[in-house]
Amino acid sequence: MKFKCTLLSDVIISHSSSTEGNQFSLDFIPGNNFLGIVASSIYKKVNALDVFHSGKVRFGDANPSIEGRCRGLRVPNVMFYPKLKKASEECYIHYLIPNPDADEIKGLQLKQCREGFYAFAESKGTPIDFDKNFAIKSAYDSRKRRSEDGKMFGYQSLPEGLVLYFEIESDLDEATNKQIAEALCGTRNVGHSRTAQYGLVKIEKADYQEISSTAKTFVKDGKRYAAVYADGRLIFLDENGEPTFRPKASDLGFWGKDDKIDWSKSQIRTFQYSPWNGKRHTYDTDRCGIEKGSVLVVECASSPSVSTYVGNYQNEGFGKVIYNPAFLDGKPDGKAIVLLDDPVDNETPQNVDASSDSLLFRFLKKQQTKADDKQSLYQDVNDFVSLYGNRFTGEQFASQWGSIRNIAMIATEEGNIPIMIRAFLDHGVAKAKWEEHGRKEALEQFMTNTYNIRERIMNLASEMAKKCRKEEKQQ
Repeated sequence: MKFKCTLLSDVIISHSSSTEGNQFSLDFIPGNNFLGIVASSIYKKVNALDVFHSGKVRFGDANPSIEGRCRGLRVPNVMFYPKLKKASEECYIHYLIPNPDADEIKGLQLKQCREGFYAFAESKGTPIDFDKNFAIKSAYDSRKRRSEDGKMFGYQSLPEGLVLYFEIESDLDEATNKQIAEALCGTRNVGHSRTAQYGLVKIEKADYQEISSTAKTFVKDGKRYAAVYADGRLIFLDENGEPTFRPKASDLGFWGKDDKIDWSKSQIRTFQYSPWNGKRHTYDTDRCGIEKGSVLVVECASSPSVSTYVGNYQNEGFGKVIYNPAFLDGKPDGKAIVLLDDPVDNETPQNVDASSDSLLFRFLKKQQTKADDKQSLYQDVNDFVSLYGNRFTGEQFASQWGSIRNIAMIATEEGNIPIMIRAFLDHGVAKAKWEEHGRKEALEQFMTNTYNIRERIMNLASEMAKKCRKEEKQQ
């Protein structure tokens, strides 16, 4: 069963269950969210052990996608591109390179592809671009009728309008599958802060393209290998029931007597988190496993040819693998057949002379652009201090500017800095003073230029704090 999930509001899917420190949102919706939606509706109406606990029904992860095309996949960790080049120009499959220690390969200084989802089709991978949103919230003190001191926190979220696709695999009868689909489809809530303005989604049945497994293997140094791509996160337990990052070939669906994983050719990334059990009000056992996009290379006689789920916690969407996907095919020299298109870069200078493509020219042009931008930045800061500096006086504003500088320093994404500053000014105790004499309007005008916004705000806040303290001493 295939489904489409459209975000009707921002959705918060935190990467960690902790409530302190920087909070980041996952860039997909884990399958256990859909399991929870169905369980809350029909848990007592069906055989709960079969549907929710046996692994006979597997709720897959919802990956961001290009609507009307295909479900996105995390970029494979075995794809590398040369330094000073882009993955759209030249890309290598790590385990297909004939001699990784050759001087020619070392001279390329290959860099690993790690981030982002791509829609793979034919000979290219199209990036699925979306910006996460960030908002600052505060607990409310009903007695004082204002924000509660010391209880401000930030939320990163997936944006409204994002379209994701996912599947549910079931080994049960048609009647039970129909109950599952009916419980899932409709307007639902997922993620954190569902009682606030977050978490509203629309789920409906929808077909989509997906990458299939193949039995195609490759031969290197006289040995036959198969590639196992982690579509979902993989969790394996050893013979003692403890999490392990080193599964066996049999854990991946290879049952040959001599089949084994070649770790020198594999590329994996790992994760660890403690899921919060809301029913028991405590943390469950730590989940430790292999991250999406990892690729394990297995020395084998033959390979499975159908995508499947492996490992543990399959009912929650863990364990989806694809065998020998077409986007991992390569040429004899290790170059990938499928290249990755460049994500949209809004900061790319538009006035570069395309005919001057030498490395030296590009380097000098980039250095000149940096110098010009820095000079412009300092000039904007000086202009602000000259025009509006007299509107801010006293230690109170020095402290305010210090807080603004701290916001610019700790923000994980530059695009969120103006949003975080506006939230600080709108909810702080000095809100009324900022709205006087055009102070807030002046800062808003300064933030309309978002290029290199972190450095711009940090420089401005430092200069204004020094000016406020200097004028305070003179008085």
